[in-house]
Amino acid sequence: MSVVDTTLQERLTRRIEGLRNAGELKPGRPSVETETLRNYHARARADGFVFDADEPVSKVGGTGRAPRPLRYFLAGFAFCLQAQYVRNAVRMGIDLDELAVDVDGEIDRRGGLGLREAPADFERIGYTTTLRTDASEERVRDLVDAAESRCYVHGTLSAALPLDGTTVLNGSPL
Repeated sequence: MSVVDTTLQERLTRRIEGLRNAGELKPGRPSVETETLRNYHARARADGFVFDADEPVSKVGGTGRAPRPLRYFLAGFAFCLQAQYVRNAVRMGIDLDELAVDVDGEIDRRGGLGLREAPADFERIGYTTTLRTDASEERVRDLVDAAESRCYVHGTLSAALPLDGTTVLNGSPL
C-alpha cells in the first residue's frame, strides 16, 4: 500500500504550474519564533504549531520535558528530505510503499562547552533512506538524485560538511 495519497499528483501539478506561470517567483522565507520558558526549556512557534525543546534532567538545569534542540535540527533534515522524496516520486510516477529517513550525527562536545578554539559544529552527519517500491533500481537512483539535489537542508549541509548517505531499497543497500 502506497504511503503517498493518490490525489497528491494533481495538487502538486497545479502548484508547480501556478508557480511556473507566476512570472516573478519570490523567495521563500521560512521562520520560527522562540522563547525561553525556564533554563533550557524553550518554546517555538511556526506555521500555527507550538513545540518545545529542552535538555535532559542529567544536564544542569534540564527538565527532560521535550526533545533536545539538536534532535529538531536532525529531524528537520530528515523531514525536508522525506518531503522531496514524496514530491519527486509523485512527479516521476513512482509508488512508495515505504519511506523512512534515519539521521545521526557526531559532535565534538568541547565546542558547545567553549573548551576548544573552533566553533561548535557537527563533525559528521549520516543518514539512511529506506524505500520499498516496485520501481527499477535505475528509476530509484534517479529519485535519490532528485530528492537530494532539491532538498534545501541537504544542499546547505553538504556545502558545510560531507554527508554520509545510504539508500536501502526493498531491504538491500542500493
